[in-house]
Amino acid sequence: MDYSEIAQKIKELRTKKRLSIQELADKAGLTPGYLSKIENSEKPPPIPTLSKIAYALNVHISYFFDDEKSESGVSLVRKGERKEIIGDLTQIGYRYETVIQRKPDSHLNSFILTLPPEVDPQSVPYNSHDGEELIYVIEGVMIFHYGDSEYQVSEGDSLYFPATSPHRIVRATKTGSARVLSVLFLN
Repeated sequence: MDYSEIAQKIKELRTKKRLSIQELADKAGLTPGYLSKIENSEKPPPIPTLSKIAYALNVHISYFFDDEKSESGVSLVRKGERKEIIGDLTQIGYRYETVIQRKPDSHLNSFILTLPPEVDPQSVPYNSHDGEELIYVIEGVMIFHYGDSEYQVSEGDSLYFPATSPHRIVRATKTGSARVLSVLFLN
């Protein structure tokens, strides 16, 4: 997918949500001129900027990279067709894969998060955001920090929590990868 397709999706979604360039720029923390250049394919947005735009439009960043639109309302992503996306912790080695193709007006988002063994747990920042979150451990052992509490979770365990409080998930062992399914309900 090239930048012009991403630009077109931004503009179409902004228009569908009846937002002016100024309103979207304000919500995303950008200048209207810069947003206009992005929408007109004059300036490709770096991933952090695209992430801000996605958040302001209430879609997951993967929305801009999805090729197919499902008219039936069914989102099917086959095992070998998951797309790797950029997430908050990509820069420290965490890997995110799409599980569904999120619809623009959907409040549900999900992804598989892989925590590699080489990531130092101290380098993982706390996160908080609107909505609620469910985490299901697919593989490995992790430590889940929620506010001042700490929980050890293993394969088959699940957690459900309001995502507005600071939280993070880190590896409990230094060998092998760990994987979780994260499902978010965004308000």
